[in-house]
Amino acid sequence: MRVPHMLLMTVAALAFALSFFFALGGVGSAVALVPALMAVGVPPITARPVALLVNVASLGGATVHNLRSGQLKPGPWWPLIACSLPAAPIGAWISTQIPQTILQGAFACFMILSGLVIVRPARQSAKQTADTCPPAGSALLGSVSGLISGMLGVGGGGVIVPALHGMGFRAQQIAMVTALSVPFSSLTGFLAYTAMGSLSLETCAVASVAALGGGILGTRAMHRIDQKRIRMVLALSLMVSGLRILWKLAG
Repeated sequence: MRVPHMLLMTVAALAFALSFFFALGGVGSAVALVPALMAVGVPPITARPVALLVNVASLGGATVHNLRSGQLKPGPWWPLIACSLPAAPIGAWISTQIPQTILQGAFACFMILSGLVIVRPARQSAKQTADTCPPAGSALLGSVSGLISGMLGVGGGGVIVPALHGMGFRAQQIAMVTALSVPFSSLTGFLAYTAMGSLSLETCAVASVAALGGGILGTRAMHRIDQKRIRMVLALSLMVSGLRILWKLAG
């Protein structure tokens, strides 16, 4: 079925704008893009894989920028990535066994609470200079974020961001690590959802190209914003996304 040109233009605008905003905090825009796409007429079974592919494009482009600039060292984070890859398809399968309203409602509340924790002023201490994570902790974080990504059809940033914040990582580090890891779980989640439902190649292509541009521009802007503002963006992105999900469930 051919997608109307006006709808494709709307999808492109949404993908670009949301990818730019969420890239400022290093968080994938899928959690906000899914309800946005549904609101303009994209079926849910199509919106989820499109949103996950947008995560891959926007945050993948952001990660390439971070690696080229030398600001990101991926070595310590391979356990997180490796464990998130198989966890996302497992989460997609689990989502078929559990009522979606329960999963989405619980995770929306978690995202809002996480945003409130992040926005709270941080105490200045040695803990605020963390720059690496133990392999076991990284692997656990990857598994949990991957499962959440697959179950809800979104990126795992809602898990990774508050966890790293609690460990004492700086806001820019959190953004770069999230941008590095989320595309991998989003890709395997995209493949799983594609296998279970329909896929609009036109919509995916338009959304991913627009998201790539928005993600790169958002990442470049992120490096020009101070730590306090980045922390505010991280918190607001989580809270707004959680409220969007709750609004949808209540409707």
